[in-house]
Amino acid sequence: MEEQVKEEKKEKKKKSKENAEVEILKQQVLDLQTKLMYQQAELINYRKRTDERIEELLKYKNEDLLIDLTEMIENMNRAASVKVESDESKKIQTGIMMVNVQFKDILKKYGVVEIEALGLPFDPNYMEAMMIENDDDKPDEIVTAVLETGYKYKDRVLKHAKVRVNKNEEKKGND
Repeated sequence: MEEQVKEEKKEKKKKSKENAEVEILKQQVLDLQTKLMYQQAELINYRKRTDERIEELLKYKNEDLLIDLTEMIENMNRAASVKVESDESKKIQTGIMMVNVQFKDILKKYGVVEIEALGLPFDPNYMEAMMIENDDDKPDEIVTAVLETGYKYKDRVLKHAKVRVNKNEEKKGND
């Protein structure tokens, strides 16, 4: 009988030890499952960020080319505005203007639009003030001349408009 009690105690100890090991293993499994879930969530977030970045890159893939084209259009505008007198020069100037219009149409097709500035309030998000004019007859902070046309590409500024802005003198003194 004593032997049987010893056997039972031994068996209980063994089962208790096995139960403790099982609990430790269960906890390890839970920890690994939690880590796996975090890793999966991190991978999903990484994929989303990567997809968004790729989408943005594709959306604006032509931006550098379009900037170069706007520079060329500005140069063509300057060439078309030169005063000419001979018939041959007028024909060349007319050709330049026609090509310029064609380039502007191509830019519009790809989502590039000119930034309207003349006569509007100065907006530093779209314009760059290159000169300041002081004319009390004109409203303060109004664009009085566009020195270089600005362009927007989709929802971004491709190139800021370079403008001259009216800045009235502050009235000083207490009357």
